[in-house]
Amino acid sequence: MPTTTRAPLARHLAAAALAGALVLAPTTAALADETPAPEVTSSATATPDASVADTPSQSPSPSVDPSGDAVPGDVTTPPSATEPAPSPQTGAPAEAVAPAEPDQPGLVTGGTARSFGPAAAAGPAISTDPTLLGAHYLEQQLLASGNLFVNFGFPDYGLTADAVLALDAAGTGQTAAAAATALLAKDPVAYTGFGDPAEVYSGSVAKLLNVAVAQGIDPTAFGGVDLVATLQGREQPNGRFTDASQYGDYSNAFGQSFALIGLHRAGAGPSAEAISYLIDQQCPNGGFQLYMSDAGCTADTAADPDATAMAVQALIAAGGGAGVTSDGLDYLASRQGSDGGVGGAGLTSSVNANSTGLAGQAFLAGGRSAQARLAVSYLQGLQYGCSFPAALRGGIAYDATTFASQKEAGSTATPSDQDRRSTSQALLALAGTPLGTVTAAGADAVAPQPACSQASQSPSASASPSASPSASPSITTSTTPTSTSGSGSSGGPTEPAVVAGGSTSPGSLAQTGSDLLLPVGLGALLVVLGSAAVITSRRRGAHA
Repeated sequence: MPTTTRAPLARHLAAAALAGALVLAPTTAALADETPAPEVTSSATATPDASVADTPSQSPSPSVDPSGDAVPGDVTTPPSATEPAPSPQTGAPAEAVAPAEPDQPGLVTGGTARSFGPAAAAGPAISTDPTLLGAHYLEQQLLASGNLFVNFGFPDYGLTADAVLALDAAGTGQTAAAAATALLAKDPVAYTGFGDPAEVYSGSVAKLLNVAVAQGIDPTAFGGVDLVATLQGREQPNGRFTDASQYGDYSNAFGQSFALIGLHRAGAGPSAEAISYLIDQQCPNGGFQLYMSDAGCTADTAADPDATAMAVQALIAAGGGAGVTSDGLDYLASRQGSDGGVGGAGLTSSVNANSTGLAGQAFLAGGRSAQARLAVSYLQGLQYGCSFPAALRGGIAYDATTFASQKEAGSTATPSDQDRRSTSQALLALAGTPLGTVTAAGADAVAPQPACSQASQSPSASASPSASPSASPSITTSTTPTSTSGSGSSGGPTEPAVVAGGSTSPGSLAQTGSDLLLPVGLGALLVVLGSAAVITSRRRGAHA
């Protein structure tokens, strides 16, 4: 299978960006991990920018950022490997394990797929459906980046995988989704091990497995890799899927959840031990901890909403017991405000689209329709409507602050990495189908454009307020959510958003760094903290 040769400095820079992402990771989406890549090599895949290669890049969110996942900031200058930095232990899981033994299973060779998605037919040219318009935004962002997202100047494979799953969930944009999947399959090791076949990060393998299944690709033949056998080779006797890396094991609940869902959908079935290990991560209050331990969770303070949303989906799909999943859903419901918003943990504890998107998926999977509808309502309130520049329309802001900032920028507002992550996570809930059943089957080739009226083409245009969620298809005004996690408060500025012509309940279209990208100041913090990993020899691995 194709591999790439890496210069030591390039790999260290990649590790620095990943380490920074993991520090602010606790939120997902899907998706959690987003790992920046090393420099261009002769065997790298070409991308829109000739200086950027298809080399290693969560979430993340992240995804994973656990959610996917991880969130590299808008800082493009990597840190100097000679500068002093904080301890690399900052934000790391409690227990790092010893380096992988030489005889541990690595990548398992497989065949190569002939296609990277199902045949797709033309869809509608224009639409007012929030799900389809969110897909249009992601589709255009993928096209603008050559179907492979880039961060820190490096390909971002984790976020690209999240976008593919989001487009599949929306049932459209399959041309872009297939092209992105082809790039992911061109050199899988760039994502699963920083370009080093000896490094295997279970979360990255698990996320690719979910992409392969959703795209209808043989998961044993993904770019020359057997994803099923590779992932099974990373399962330990106690059921934990670990990383094979000389830098330690940083596998977490996101990767474990992706693994359970992926193996179940691939027909391989997760083992009873793997299911039990994830169940053991449930805290007394029903939430699940992000950083797993063999001893399980014993303190409510360790519960993480994003990890909980992923674990609940995984256990519902793979079969983890009604009591376990019900308690997890109750925990998520306790974190939801009256406006539908859900916050994450740590630095992302305030209400945001990433955590709400993940929680919405879990509510859908568990049949909690009322909570799912509330989550969708919150997300629609953060969707950029026709009063925003065309490049933003359909995208979903990370939170009310981001939405207000983009609104204030007016005609100068531009898409950001944060918007891409938020939209990728939110679409899964808006589409109405949890991760365990997402599929590209029946998807349209190209997403429709927003049906904006001529009068609202200007960024300064406004629309008539409307509080009815069931108004006829049109551009209506929705209230921008401003509540904090569990507060139940709402209110704030209103802004035209593209809404569906029917109920605000989850859609019926075929269905996880999560972006936690905050201001540039925090972006700089990512790099500084990330440089710690460089100095101590890259010690973090990619995760879902």
